[in-house]
Amino acid sequence: MIIGHTWFGQGMEGNYYDTAIPTEGIDEVWIGEGMYDELYATVDTSITKDNVLPKGWTTTTIMDAKFNNSIEAGSINGHGHIVTKIQCYRREYQSTNTEWFLVAQWDYDENYNTYSIIDRFVENGKTYEYAIVPVADTVMGDMVRSETIKVNYQGTFISDIDHNYAMNVNFKFGDMKYNKNTSVQGTLSGQYPIATQGRQNYRTGTATFLPLTPELEFGATNEIDEHAELLNRQEVINFLNNGKVKVIRRDDGDMLVVATNDVTLAPLSENMDLLSNVTFSFTEIGALDYETMDKSGLIAGASKTSYSYDENGDVIWDTTDSTNADARRRYRNSFAMLANKAGGR
Repeated sequence: MIIGHTWFGQGMEGNYYDTAIPTEGIDEVWIGEGMYDELYATVDTSITKDNVLPKGWTTTTIMDAKFNNSIEAGSINGHGHIVTKIQCYRREYQSTNTEWFLVAQWDYDENYNTYSIIDRFVENGKTYEYAIVPVADTVMGDMVRSETIKVNYQGTFISDIDHNYAMNVNFKFGDMKYNKNTSVQGTLSGQYPIATQGRQNYRTGTATFLPLTPELEFGATNEIDEHAELLNRQEVINFLNNGKVKVIRRDDGDMLVVATNDVTLAPLSENMDLLSNVTFSFTEIGALDYETMDKSGLIAGASKTSYSYDENGDVIWDTTDSTNADARRRYRNSFAMLANKAGGR
């Protein structure tokens, strides 16, 4: 039995021997003949003498095995299960609606140890918590929950699973119509007709904004690059016409799952035809829930990257893989969460 052993070579109980024995290159740990609550390993050598276990998983964590009164450690119980997928769930924190719903799913790849998830479909002002779940074919592991995340953004945005555009410049909503289907039937014997209300209840309207390159919008340049603005404007038009379901979210908390159509351009003015406002019509097609997101192709994937360590335990990112730039980029006006590599079993 080991009680109070620090494993850091500190004090009378810090070593089994008079001289500390450093170890390196460990990729496997065998333990036995004992009862264990948790085994935590890290390359971080800055842990203080009070030997407090760090909270949560970090990039310097090698292992955090919680045994749960058995010889199994990890979030999928043994029996040779191999992790094939990783899922990310979200729910509103301290809400009456405590149901988790899937927001991202991707294949597990042992060649990568960090996955970046972009969750654009969140309501401003709310606090969410996320959970990672490893999946071995049809066997689901235990949830590993994140810290709570408070959502805070300004402006109005339109996004699909691959794109995100701010509609802040010259933005305006046209009249928004609330559509209800009603059947009115006249009668021969009554003074008034019979009205039957249907179940339809959706919104339609138009939105206008001025698409600009980030350089021009944020003042990095005072000159208009007409070709760059043309390419950017065409990207926005292609996005609005790509046939994919989109989400409009506003800083007041309003969110609409929409289909877009009838895209038109109008020059900014008679004397300024290098820039054009874009106007489009939209039709609300569902609530922002799992059923709508799944049918509409709004369940996200993950960007993948890898890191290793130098002799001091500092993180070294792999910059040779083309997917790394996307994985580490701070997407403008979006919200990212990192999920470290799940164990292979």
